[in-house]
Amino acid sequence: MSLVTMQFGSHVYGTNTENSDLDYKSIYIPNLRDVILGTAKEAYNSTTKADKGLKNQAGDVDTEILSLKKYIKLLLEGQTVAVDMLFVPESFYVEKPSEVWVYLKANKKEFLHSGTAAFVGYCKQQANKYGIKGSRVSAARFATEFFEGYTRHTPHLKLKDIWDEITRKFITLEHCEFLEDYLRGKIEHKVRMLSICNRKVQEHITCKEAYNIYKHVFDEYGVRALQAEKNENVDWKSLMHAIRICDQAKELLSTGEVTFPRPNKDYLLKLRKGELPYKEVAELVENGITELEGIRATSVLPKEPNREVAEQFVVDAYLDYGMIHG
Repeated sequence: MSLVTMQFGSHVYGTNTENSDLDYKSIYIPNLRDVILGTAKEAYNSTTKADKGLKNQAGDVDTEILSLKKYIKLLLEGQTVAVDMLFVPESFYVEKPSEVWVYLKANKKEFLHSGTAAFVGYCKQQANKYGIKGSRVSAARFATEFFEGYTRHTPHLKLKDIWDEITRKFITLEHCEFLEDYLRGKIEHKVRMLSICNRKVQEHITCKEAYNIYKHVFDEYGVRALQAEKNENVDWKSLMHAIRICDQAKELLSTGEVTFPRPNKDYLLKLRKGELPYKEVAELVENGITELEGIRATSVLPKEPNREVAEQFVVDAYLDYGMIHG
């Protein structure tokens, strides 16, 4: 039973170009037999491309079909695609939606929440990819210079031997974490770890080894940031999505709604085409992430979704469909 089928992607966002493909999303309830036997598909995809390895082009059609159970799971997790689907205007629907979908949209605030980890995560992923956040470069540089000093005089000294010094120097450093792990899962084999820019090192390695690791991290960030500033090797489409998703998340957290097409679609199109200065885009991403994390604290949405209501909604929908269609 199909609950809703809608056009999705760039055409809905207002960021489509002459080369954009067509994306569709659909939600359905499997038949009762498949549910009972455990053979019901939770998700499947189809495409009109002859060669699935090629990049999508104008005229290609991609369709993703999700079971209602799978969709609600993604929605409760705050996944961006699932959230977006709730706000797609009816003008993009392929056919009249079912009463189940109409009810879901009318009561969407029972399913939404302020835990926008997926939204923030995507934006941070793009920031990391292009070395946008200057503080990451600074953190990697600090670690490199710190361990370089020891490498010159005592290269075989291990981190555990200077752990107190490392703690004092790094404790307030942004993008730095002190972690613990247990070798082979045994408590008596606890090992301390230092993490800079998500690159972990154990206390048992030498200062020279730590230097080489963080020198590589620093060089990698530096190259990517330099290339980005020259508008080289930048995936502008991905950065456009980062800005779009960040703006959507701020609107959602502040109002409980998301507007499609996006009000700033003309700006997003310029960004997608690489027509804007990289530094301007970098600043937008940085500021957007900071604003998002602040808005979450005062959001109009609850901190957690109403899981009891959501689960009962799925159960009732499946039972009603099973009684009617078997």
